[in-house]
Amino acid sequence: MRKWIKALPVVALLFMTVIAQAEEKPKVIRIGAGGNSLNLPKSSGATGWVDEQGLLEKEFAKDGIKIERTYYKSMGPGQNEAIASGLIDFGSAGDLVLVVGRAGGLPYKIISTSGAGGGNVYIQVNPASGIKSLKDLKGKRIGYAKGTYLQLCFVRILDAIGLTEKDIKGVNLISSDQIAALATNSVDAIVSNSDRPLVDQGVAQLLFDTRKYPQFKGGPGAIFVTEAFANKYPDITKRVLKTLLKGYYWASKPENQDAIIASSVKTGGTYKHIKADQIGSLPPKEKYDPTITPEVLKGYQEIIDFSVKSGIIRRKYNVNELFDLRFQGPALKELGYDKYWVHK
Repeated sequence: MRKWIKALPVVALLFMTVIAQAEEKPKVIRIGAGGNSLNLPKSSGATGWVDEQGLLEKEFAKDGIKIERTYYKSMGPGQNEAIASGLIDFGSAGDLVLVVGRAGGLPYKIISTSGAGGGNVYIQVNPASGIKSLKDLKGKRIGYAKGTYLQLCFVRILDAIGLTEKDIKGVNLISSDQIAALATNSVDAIVSNSDRPLVDQGVAQLLFDTRKYPQFKGGPGAIFVTEAFANKYPDITKRVLKTLLKGYYWASKPENQDAIIASSVKTGGTYKHIKADQIGSLPPKEKYDPTITPEVLKGYQEIIDFSVKSGIIRRKYNVNELFDLRFQGPALKELGYDKYWVHK
């Protein structure tokens, strides 16, 4: 009995330590996202719906945890810079952004894809440039956002015709600056996403469209979290992911496609191009499938290998270094989505 009494302070201390650890929570969850051409604090698609509905705010209100979002005009590369400076905990970015960041030692992991659809890519040219075919791009000034999926897709297109980035004059332009650069003859062509107002106006011509050549379109982007946050707050990490997965489930429903298009227009896109991109791609359930499959892992490894081969990154590494598979399986099961996205 006396031994037990003497042991009480030690037991109490251990109990208090366990409780303290169990209740440890961050005061704020800092989330990064890509900006838009209107410089509005807004996203589109599945994560845009989560933001509009305030789902993260509602999820963590009872914990007194604040949600802090930052939208980066330079898209994924801006989020990489934020990670390097310790400014965000979570983010969503394209495949090449994350491959490049991890190769450079950034301490984050992918915990979910942001849909299997990937992004279509378009090459628009100035008629005065004399560019009539992909081969004519050699020696020309080409504007594209370096470090993003647009660069990866473009380099793959060049590789297919026997060219490299060294054969063109690459100009690093974020999406919101591309249109003005092409219109003022500052570049001869741009590698862009769906918006093509200059083509509509007859100022530019469409040279290449990955809807016709889907092997060159962007791969799945991803949701990432810093290793420090995931290791310190694993339960919070899973709750953030569960909330985001609700967005992908909502976006996967055919009846919600008009709302997704309307949301994208609010971020600066052109309605007819966004609609054509949305309808002309994969079925919604497949397009917004966020699951990490063996095919996803294989695809990311191929991006790593190609990026080394093409000189985009120097360090080759195994894809498992980029992914953390602890969270998605349990999150899908708890939401009842584990049998919703079924893969053969």
